[in-house]
Amino acid sequence: MMCDECGIRPAVVHLTTIVGGEVQEKNLCSACMAKIQKQMPGNMDLDGLAGLLSGFFQSAQSGNNKEESEAESSLKCPNCGLSYATFQKTGLLGCAQCYQAFREPLEVILKRIHGNTQHTGRVPRQGNSSIGAQLQIDQLKRKLAQAVAAEEYETAAALRDQIRALQKQTEGQNSPDAPKEESSHERA
Repeated sequence: MMCDECGIRPAVVHLTTIVGGEVQEKNLCSACMAKIQKQMPGNMDLDGLAGLLSGFFQSAQSGNNKEESEAESSLKCPNCGLSYATFQKTGLLGCAQCYQAFREPLEVILKRIHGNTQHTGRVPRQGNSSIGAQLQIDQLKRKLAQAVAAEEYETAAALRDQIRALQKQTEGQNSPDAPKEESSHERA
């Protein structure tokens, strides 16, 4: 596939931009991508994950006021000593405690990227199938709380019954008496 911009070199980058709700897609060679990259705000480095993340952090911070940006930059993980400013540059966290230390700015970023701070995607089929059921139970509990707050008691009762049924189902799968599935090598 040839570059959509110059038409001379082979395309190595697929660039999707959304401007005013309109999606524009281009296949670009590295030279044309470099030209477009220079026109981007803050001259973002898009060559690797760290570059993408640092560019995203810069654009996400532009919405914050100056005091919030300074407060975030001064954050440090008490366990590994990583600063939030370093995380913004590299896109890499130092340890598991960094998630707690940088919780507030990370939640803002996740909400901006995914539209939510809680996983709502697919659950792997392999492994524990009760994970999917537990996610569904959590979602139903949130809906139940909303229904009770709105005084929609019939809806709330139906949601309560669904939650109980799912809880029974997961308890049955997790109990030691529940029949276990045989793997293909055990049957042979």
